[in-house]
Amino acid sequence: MFYLRMGPRFLFIRTKAIDEMKSFLISRLGGKITSFHDGMNLATESSTFCFLTDTQPVKTSLEDVKEIILINEVASICLVEIVNSHINELVHRIDMGPASMVMRIAGDEGKIVDILKEEYQGQLVDWIEGIRLGEKGDTLLALTNKPINGPLNETDFLQPNLLLPYNAGYIQKRLRIEGLRFITQSLESGEWYEFRINIYDSYGKYKENYKRLVFILTKLEIGMILGESWTRDHALLLYSVLAFQVRLFTFYTPVEIKKVLMALEYTLDGKRLVDYDLYYRNKKVSWVDIEKVKGKRNKVEESQKYRRQLLERLSKEDTKQLTNMEEELLKSLV
Repeated sequence: MFYLRMGPRFLFIRTKAIDEMKSFLISRLGGKITSFHDGMNLATESSTFCFLTDTQPVKTSLEDVKEIILINEVASICLVEIVNSHINELVHRIDMGPASMVMRIAGDEGKIVDILKEEYQGQLVDWIEGIRLGEKGDTLLALTNKPINGPLNETDFLQPNLLLPYNAGYIQKRLRIEGLRFITQSLESGEWYEFRINIYDSYGKYKENYKRLVFILTKLEIGMILGESWTRDHALLLYSVLAFQVRLFTFYTPVEIKKVLMALEYTLDGKRLVDYDLYYRNKKVSWVDIEKVKGKRNKVEESQKYRRQLLERLSKEDTKQLTNMEEELLKSLV
């Protein structure tokens, strides 16, 4: 499971030639004029915020910034281009703000913030305060409960952030070793879940339905696949069917995983695609156990509801890819 990555870097460029520097960053490095908050919705781990200020401030803060240019290159590329183009004659000084890092967490958010704050002598800050207070040897750690394999909106980050008095290399090395332990300590049960997912399809389209399942598990960063094998699923007494089994290790609960599986069993217009059976501790998790409601239940309707919820969690590109996979699958069933 992907739970740690770098965030954008912050460069403060002090110059008397604001307009010339702005034009250079746009034309030579493909920069885009933005506000800080809009830029955060576009930035990736390869992005750099270039904050243009005049030459007066000693310690730069965002309040002093005249222009903000977002560049989709790492800071070292920006600096090399400035030096090699000889536009550095226009530069009075360049300061590098704190490194930023993004960590995906689960469970009790307040608990893991407290753990990280104590372990790394962190200071609770928002983005603007963290950039103002942080130095180039510090790390601004942002937390989220969303998948982090793509861009994140500013609203996807949990507040506050943590300003840590260590460089990014040190923090990254430690969190790679200790991060999963911190996540485990914050979980309500104090442990992860191991599931068996049995794929059964009367049409024999195991490969296609396996690919759909793995695609969604990957895009939502739901967990780690520990093993795959063919097995016999005893659906009825004295009767077994061939199924392909995936073993999943995750911090998601049985109910959360069952909702995802049901979302993949039917299309929005009610066409059945496959059966995904979920087992936890050798017990099958039934769809009726997801919501404890009385009265008549309809599996197709509930699957369609969970499907709409699933699609809301995917990007437009991922939704299109899933749709294409399923259209090809349905064509093969005709």
